[in-house]
Amino acid sequence: MIPPRSRRDVFRAAAAPVAARLLPQVRPAAANILFLISDDHSRADLGCYGNRSLTSPNLDRLAQQGMRFDHAFVSSPQCSPNRSSILSGCFPHTIGASRLHVPYPDYEPSIVEMLKQKGYHTGAYRKVHQGEAFDRRFDFRAGAREPFRSFFDKRPASAPFFLHVGFTDPHRPYRPGAFSPPHDPARARVPDFLPDTRAVREDLALYYDAIARMDAEVGEILAILDQQGLDDSTLVIFTGDNGMPFPRAKGSLYDAGIRVPLLARWPGRIRPGAVSQELVSAVDLPVTWLELAGIAPSKKMQGRSLLGLFSDPGRPHRQAVFAERNWHNNFDPMRSVRTRQHKLIFNARPELPYRPIADLEASPTWASYLEEARSRPSGALLDRHRQLLAPSRPSIELYHLEKDPGEFHNLASDPAYAETRRNLEYKLSDWMHETQDFLPPLYSGYPAAQGPGRRDFP
Repeated sequence: MIPPRSRRDVFRAAAAPVAARLLPQVRPAAANILFLISDDHSRADLGCYGNRSLTSPNLDRLAQQGMRFDHAFVSSPQCSPNRSSILSGCFPHTIGASRLHVPYPDYEPSIVEMLKQKGYHTGAYRKVHQGEAFDRRFDFRAGAREPFRSFFDKRPASAPFFLHVGFTDPHRPYRPGAFSPPHDPARARVPDFLPDTRAVREDLALYYDAIARMDAEVGEILAILDQQGLDDSTLVIFTGDNGMPFPRAKGSLYDAGIRVPLLARWPGRIRPGAVSQELVSAVDLPVTWLELAGIAPSKKMQGRSLLGLFSDPGRPHRQAVFAERNWHNNFDPMRSVRTRQHKLIFNARPELPYRPIADLEASPTWASYLEEARSRPSGALLDRHRQLLAPSRPSIELYHLEKDPGEFHNLASDPAYAETRRNLEYKLSDWMHETQDFLPPLYSGYPAAQGPGRRDFP
């Protein structure tokens, strides 16, 4: 179990760089890559994204020193499938890694070997979630008990490095004592898709504690970079693997499940305090790292490099992002396409009700949700989330995100949005076909797009 953290630890980690500048400094010739990834963490839940109810000074500082992406999305709202995208540059179904806990296929290349061939020393701490065989692809592998300094002490000083740090926070289960002093449930910011009850607030406060503990460890790692004089030569990326472990978030294709934090710091290449509003996807990260290292991505990769956005945050990047949900502890295949204004979700098994994944079903929040629905069957909560309690779901959901950011009002049957629905169905069908999805596309006449501007992949 990861030890609890206190605010003293947080600020000690933040202050460490000042005292450490007298240590010996070694600067490799090529750019290093430090990749930090949290576990079950929605975009909204950091101070730099506007949630002032939780403690995240180190990640907030990282955003101030670099770039914050406001529209970053995962390829899947599930841990291992999305992580396979970050290591392969492909959507999970393309490489046969669409189900939770499925090992990364041994016949599929990854960016780890590609970077090693370019001379990078590669390492990974904690959760990679691609199987034991994949772990052996790294030069260095360590669990939760190994100090972060071990990698830096053992790495060849003359070689650039790629270091993957997979935190297990803020994944469930939650226990009191993760952070001291604990967050106050009364100050928790309750999302509009959850009931505002004491049980939910207490659950959110424990979620915040786990984020704060992870943030303190981020401070430790960044302090080591500074101590070794590696700040200026290292691209630091922080993101989440999927949304918060709460109903209608993790395991769903609503924004709370697929929209995650994404921060990037690279002194001299990224202007401090920059913000990008462009749509970006998890599959874009590995292509970015390969371009940084001077490696051409394979033709199979489906991402687009972010390096252009680092220097020009408003540079057009994607018209749409795509996501998929498959087997977790139940089989619930879904696909989505999201533009700046609209989202379309395709439920491949509409005869089934909403089924929260196992850790959510056992949570105090889900129990509180069901109790609210039983005790107040005509309340606003049920009106907003009737589909979560219905015996089945529509095969198509369509939302106008600017008018309805909570994705509560399905417009799929609205004649005024018939053309929008058709265009998004075309776009999603083309993507499913081109990326070798095992589900049949909505249209059999693919490529479905018959006009300019509908196709947008990779």
